[in-house]
Amino acid sequence: MRNSIYDALEISASSSVAAIQAAVRTVVRRFWAVPRDASGDSEEAVRFAALAASILGNPVRRKDYDVALNPGVGSGPWRLPIGNREASAGEGSTNSRVLGEGAEVSQLSVDAAPPKALPGVDALAEPLPDGKAWQSPLIWGGFAIAFLLLWFGCSQLLGELARWNLMHSVAVAGALAGLLFAAALWLGRAREPAAAVASLSRLAIIKWRREGSIFIGLPPPQHDTAWIFKLRLMELTRSAAGFVTATNPWRRLVARLVDYSLVALATYGLIALADAFVPASGLWFAALRSPLLFPAIVVLLTIPFEAITLRTLHTTPGKWLLSMVVVLAASRPADQAMPGDAQLAWGRSLRVAWSGAALGVWPVALVRLAANLRAARDRETEWDASGDSIVMARSLTVVAVATALSLLVAAALIVLGAWYRDAVTFGPQLLTTTTHVGSDIARLIGTDHKPSSVNPPAAVPSTSPAVGSEIRQPEPSSPAPVVAPRPEVVAPAPRPAPAAPVMAAKPAPNSVAESEMEKQANAAHARRVRIDGYARQAEAARRSGNYAGLQSACQQWTQEQPGSPEAWRCYGLAQQQNGAGRDALPALRQALKLEPKDSQVEAAILRILRP
Repeated sequence: MRNSIYDALEISASSSVAAIQAAVRTVVRRFWAVPRDASGDSEEAVRFAALAASILGNPVRRKDYDVALNPGVGSGPWRLPIGNREASAGEGSTNSRVLGEGAEVSQLSVDAAPPKALPGVDALAEPLPDGKAWQSPLIWGGFAIAFLLLWFGCSQLLGELARWNLMHSVAVAGALAGLLFAAALWLGRAREPAAAVASLSRLAIIKWRREGSIFIGLPPPQHDTAWIFKLRLMELTRSAAGFVTATNPWRRLVARLVDYSLVALATYGLIALADAFVPASGLWFAALRSPLLFPAIVVLLTIPFEAITLRTLHTTPGKWLLSMVVVLAASRPADQAMPGDAQLAWGRSLRVAWSGAALGVWPVALVRLAANLRAARDRETEWDASGDSIVMARSLTVVAVATALSLLVAAALIVLGAWYRDAVTFGPQLLTTTTHVGSDIARLIGTDHKPSSVNPPAAVPSTSPAVGSEIRQPEPSSPAPVVAPRPEVVAPAPRPAPAAPVMAAKPAPNSVAESEMEKQANAAHARRVRIDGYARQAEAARRSGNYAGLQSACQQWTQEQPGSPEAWRCYGLAQQQNGAGRDALPALRQALKLEPKDSQVEAAILRILRP
């Protein structure tokens, strides 16, 4: 039988504090992988884990224990550096009283001190929420909100792709909600992985108090009775609610994606609200919503969101919907204040964002996904170790799971719809701008290389004066009759020479004109793209009932195309539908002026002027 704490934890005597803490968490996960049994083995194992953390996590206690493992040390029983039972919660003052300030000596010399109570790990005795928390009728309200978001996502995406109306979107959202509810029913019947088989270390941990084979001396150190009472209450709650630690890695992944979905919905709403108030910066907001920046923004904003919820609620919304809670400080003894829960929560959130989500760089996160899932299944993940945490889960609730899946799908539809709309609205503009910038750069590069290609022909003008002088020379020498025929013969030859520089100089103005025409064409195309974008935005806002967005889009349309009766009709009708009343008359009259036979505009004007 193994006869030391190191052997029972399956670590060496020279292991670091981090390795000891990891071994303690492994013991807790191993024995909490099943609900509480009638023999009480889970409670015995958790009490042993708390003792091991309190002894090996304290340098003085660990030194005493290592000395006690040496058979050459005296025959007295092993003593703890705690003065009395009442001071078990305040280890700092007790150590200073017993050992003296800054002393680190063995307590084996304290022969008269009786065995005292040892502080436990308070996090292992904290109460867990009972099963009634997941049976509340409020969950149906959350499902209703998730369905509305699902309908909004369907109207956004399908309205852009297929031009579907409101009823079509409601029907599709209802069908999706039904499928997600069926998936929640199927997931609710899934079973957690089976617990690990018994081993020698497992038997030693279970029988440590019965056989006294782990601790040196008799009797072994005891826990505080108040801590044991809280632990037993926690065990009863855990058994009634069915909490286990053998969580499915896919379950944890879906819970994290739900948290990302909630943050993504909030972030998208803020960006859309800012876009509505500052429409001139639509391109910048589209860049924030782009597939490159938006995931990174969501992951960075999830760090404080997750840290705060873990610190205050011991869970996150996604984990709660998937029936999971997080136990922080799982191996921190009660007499150690640092690191605190807040520090552990921030460390866990930062580690998840870095090693799990790759700070929102989704191609890297997809590459790491398989390794992270294997780590969550087979061993402790980096974020669990950094947060000193253990994830506990209970049986799934169908309505809560359906709500989580609906939120996840709704966020995906809303974000995809925004990406598609931005691609249609700003894609041609970005393409035109990129093409224009590329042509300007190419033209600048071409002009930089032109002097080297023009320099050789520059010698031609140097010959042209000679040709001109030959042409002019016959004039003063015209009295000589013999020379007259020669200029007639030479004259046709030099004439192409001056024509060559003229032909070489003509492309310069032509290239300037062509570039100017190209700029005008690009500007006209960009204007046409903006006008089409305003028209599509107005149509989308009209279908969704967003009259404020409709009025903003139509107003921008009139500013971009003031001679369009459709733009003025859209602006006037939007003002009327938005409750502007007589303020819509100028726009409607302008539309009627441009299109005198528009019966819809006439009817709208009559409705406004009718007393």
